[in-house]
Amino acid sequence: MNPTVVDVSPRGAGASCTLAGELVVPRLVRRNGRSVEVALVAGRAMLLPGDDVRIGITVGEGCTLRLVDIGGLVVYGRPGEFGEASQWHARADLARDAHLVWEGLPTVITDAGRLTRSLTMTLAPDSSAILRETLVLGRAGERGGQLTAETDIRDERGPLLRETLEVRGDMRVPGVLGPARVVDSRIAVGDHAGLDEVAGATRLEFERGGAVLRYLGDAAHDSPLSGELARAAQPALEPAQVA
Repeated sequence: MNPTVVDVSPRGAGASCTLAGELVVPRLVRRNGRSVEVALVAGRAMLLPGDDVRIGITVGEGCTLRLVDIGGLVVYGRPGEFGEASQWHARADLARDAHLVWEGLPTVITDAGRLTRSLTMTLAPDSSAILRETLVLGRAGERGGQLTAETDIRDERGPLLRETLEVRGDMRVPGVLGPARVVDSRIAVGDHAGLDEVAGATRLEFERGGAVLRYLGDAAHDSPLSGELARAAQPALEPAQVA
């Protein structure tokens, strides 16, 4: 399968967009000046064992991109066995004064599902991003399958956030998730991104350039992080013309 491409670059006073993909299909929702909103739509039922999703995101100088997931992601497997893992890998590169807002919906790993997931991001000076990531072990009544999730975000001075989570629903490890099956996070990186305090969520400040709000619990709908992303990357999208 060809990778998914979302490339927003400045063109005069506005922005040009290059969008392509098969497993995940990007659709232009609206565009206003150099602010663009793109929806990510599943091209078919997924993720199935062996599926390999690759998403490449580029936000050019002075541009703002808002990504919106249309429907959550369910990782399926073959009952009674741990087969080939599904792959989901995203890379985002932000140029100077570029801004990204990604409103992700839950990723659910079923009992037989196996997922290897990564997010890699680089930020140029004066760029910023705010992300929502919700990982769920199992559907209702399930314990959940196997998940390896890695996050690596850096700017021109070095790493901002490097994190790895390895869990398996039927083999819980004390000190990792414990009894929780939901990891809900808002991540803000860059000088122009911020997160308001949210009651019921833990706030972790990075050494520099960002913070994360995190909720661990049993149900995604109980998360205090639900709803619109708080004080997002600047500048926000204005009411825009549909392109």
